[in-house]
Amino acid sequence: MSQLSAELIERRAQQVLRSASALTIPVDLEKVLASLNVRVHDEDMDDETAGVLIVKGEQRHILVNKDHPMNRKRFTIAHELGHLVLHDDEANGDALGQRMFIDRQIRVYQRVGEASSAVYQQEGSLTTIQQEREANAFAACLLMPAPHVTRAALERDLFDEISVASLARHFGVSEQAMSIRLQQLQVLTVDSGLHA
Repeated sequence: MSQLSAELIERRAQQVLRSASALTIPVDLEKVLASLNVRVHDEDMDDETAGVLIVKGEQRHILVNKDHPMNRKRFTIAHELGHLVLHDDEANGDALGQRMFIDRQIRVYQRVGEASSAVYQQEGSLTTIQQEREANAFAACLLMPAPHVTRAALERDLFDEISVASLARHFGVSEQAMSIRLQQLQVLTVDSGLHA
């Protein structure tokens, strides 16, 4: 399995958005889900589990932790869609063609650093650290498309946390996710929080 480049992940997310006609902000996940023939179910899950992707033949289901806040659920859904779009052809299905990805708590701040590796290194883990990072990157690209984030950021004076919070609300994501995405796109510097 080869590592996917950031550019490829960004392109795949843009293709999904175009195919679903979901180019408005905040991204209409319902359109994306319908386009990919995926059903979402709110479920009781332990605190550490954010979401599960189950693919069985043509059936595609994402289970999300019903107790998580809406921004977290949106990111989890986008993350699981990342597994579907980026990794489903790599998944080892059983004799019935069933494949499943189970994700523990997603720590959004780790999308640009090291993913929490302990759970993904345990025996029986269904995903790798690399796949988790790629799915996180896909989720960021899907929910915060680079052209829209850059344009919206340049239209605002991003000089403080209130400005970032406003931008995060506009995109339907957490402030932390938006801060990371702005840094990735080099709209904000890591040290000063001012325009790059």
